[in-house]
Amino acid sequence: MVDPAPAARRLIRVAIAVSASLSLVLGVVGAASAVRWVQLRDVGIDQGSFSPAVPSGSSAPPTGRCSEHVCNYLLLGSDSRAGLPIDEQHQFGTNKDIGGTIRTDTIMLVHTDPALEKAIVLSFPRDLWVDIPGHGWNKINAAFEGGLQGGGPQLMANTVANLTGLPVDHYLYVDLAGFQHVVDTLGGVELCIPQYEVNTPGWLMQHTGGGGETKIYYGEVGHVADPNTGLDVVPGCHHLDGYQSLAYVRTRSLPCDAIPDFSRIGRQQQFIRAVINQMLRPAELAKAPTLVQPVLANLHRDRGFLPGDLVYLVGQLRGLTTGNVEFRTVPGSAGMEGTQSVVLMDPAARQIFAAIRDGKQLGSLGTQLVNTPPSEANTTVEVIDHGAGTAADDVETLLANSGFDVSPGIVNGPVPAGVTRSAIVFAPGQDAYANVVGGYFPSLPLIQSSKLQGPTVEVVVTATYHAAPPTSASTCPAPG
Repeated sequence: MVDPAPAARRLIRVAIAVSASLSLVLGVVGAASAVRWVQLRDVGIDQGSFSPAVPSGSSAPPTGRCSEHVCNYLLLGSDSRAGLPIDEQHQFGTNKDIGGTIRTDTIMLVHTDPALEKAIVLSFPRDLWVDIPGHGWNKINAAFEGGLQGGGPQLMANTVANLTGLPVDHYLYVDLAGFQHVVDTLGGVELCIPQYEVNTPGWLMQHTGGGGETKIYYGEVGHVADPNTGLDVVPGCHHLDGYQSLAYVRTRSLPCDAIPDFSRIGRQQQFIRAVINQMLRPAELAKAPTLVQPVLANLHRDRGFLPGDLVYLVGQLRGLTTGNVEFRTVPGSAGMEGTQSVVLMDPAARQIFAAIRDGKQLGSLGTQLVNTPPSEANTTVEVIDHGAGTAADDVETLLANSGFDVSPGIVNGPVPAGVTRSAIVFAPGQDAYANVVGGYFPSLPLIQSSKLQGPTVEVVVTATYHAAPPTSASTCPAPG
């Protein structure tokens, strides 16, 4: 039986977003029913032309409101330095320093289906090798080189539509400065960072203009740092401001990043899920109406993508659990095209595209990538309260703030057979997911149980449970 007290405290956590800021805006917009949307119609609207993208050789998708038919939203986060403070432009370079072009660090396609009442967030590695219409083969993020004013959203939408066979109805875009402003406007974000990402003291590599690198020494003990993004935190749970939130979702140079592009996508999905878990809590809902306009002012959207459409995205899912938002990534492997290091798409990606088009279940497709552990966002965790009292609530809060799918909630009941103490319990073949959970609870043993089925991991919390300090030793989770 589900404990009603923690269940009542856990409001639904659903939204669709690009990197962190876009998930934030949906939580805000969906909550702010008191705002007169007509006043916001032109806030954040791009003046450039944008037409829904249709896959080559396909007929045009249905027209009308997305509340009435399947829709796909292209969500983009770029590396544009425009609007950053001068000191941060000196630290990370100006647009001229990074080559004078604007490329997307984050590319997601959000698929919504009113009939199924669920959403799929599909991430694309920025180095994915694709055919860009009219430009030939290149990394997918090159499709946005023209930026907002140079047709970047349209070319990216056309590229994604041809690649996936899915039409693209709308886009939503944020740059680095806009992301920081959104997070700061909302008062920051709660996020837990595992100890296995610690990489100091020691020499860290910073990328320089022209493709070079330079070494920078960090003397602090026990920090998680990246000079390329400005990330510098200790492991554990934090209230991150816009600067550190941006640094976290952009980093791709931490100790466990075997394939940096995939690891960064995992962190972005983790961050989104953590924000979803946070943003629709009662305290956040109460202040939402005053935040809608400043949040939208830091984003860019096509003229047809109205605030009311954002309300629909959240409203359709209200009352459902976070499990109704599925995160997937286009799978691939590292390769070379000439002198460029790229991601070559795995044939399994075609199965993902087809399943989304046909409204079929995705199963585990796109949840595990080469040499990369599953994202917290794709890891479903149930907390078993076995006489633990408030400790079970604390565990569930830590999981939610770490970006796990906590939709099963807290359950009062017997523990799996053979489990006599606090532990992480998982079904055969699901050890990759259990390893990710274990990174946040290094003192708990991992126990395989044939009594469990499916990918859900259970954290059993007993009366003797004691949380390990964030500095407790842990190792990189083994990929599946």
